[in-house]
Amino acid sequence: MTIVNHSFSTGHELTVDLPDHIKKFLPVDYNPLSKLSKEIATSRKGATFMKCPAVTDTFRNTWVFKSPIDLNIDIDVNQTYSNVYCDNVDQEFFDLMVDIRFLEKDERGTSPYPIIGLDLLNTFTCEQSLMLQTLPAFLHYNDFTNKATTVPGEYDINKWVRPVELVFEVKNKQERISIKKGDALCYFKFLADDNVKLQTAATPWEEIIICNDIRNADLNRPLKERYKSYSKVKKN
Repeated sequence: MTIVNHSFSTGHELTVDLPDHIKKFLPVDYNPLSKLSKEIATSRKGATFMKCPAVTDTFRNTWVFKSPIDLNIDIDVNQTYSNVYCDNVDQEFFDLMVDIRFLEKDERGTSPYPIIGLDLLNTFTCEQSLMLQTLPAFLHYNDFTNKATTVPGEYDINKWVRPVELVFEVKNKQERISIKKGDALCYFKFLADDNVKLQTAATPWEEIIICNDIRNADLNRPLKERYKSYSKVKKN
């Protein structure tokens, strides 16, 4: 059994308190994670693919992340201007939780799709080397999964500590994405040979700050080099 420490920073007694303007939008007692295998066993009970071990093995150690809040994201990108806004949260919440990665073009180049990030406030750590993958919620259907595509990624949660960010492409440049509380937004998959068990733990803010400083020093630094820098700072 592999134990993974999980924190969801919404003001829960085992996690850090957030500013009041953030907490008022986030339920204190909300658990955003559920096992994908259990959800699919219920929602796809009669599906023939549920009898295929190649499919069911794919669901192992995978959790569904469900939105803790309602969130409307409006995207309007055209030749004159670019704009992203949310009409059901305040500006402080938007500035902290929503990261406008790329709308159309800048000094880095161009993109056919707007790219946006959401801070999910979820942090995972492990006492041993363990890769965590963020994947699209490919077996859940809602307004978010219909109109956006989650950008996958992975990192070692023993060697790199940070809250998971959901990065996604919006399929249309003029679009409203209506996320409802409980909507599946992405999957978290742990690449362990044995079974993974999640346990609630305090948010490791000191370690998060270390990794954030390393990241900001060089945004293009490869993960392996970031791992080395993080390990070196921790030892000191």
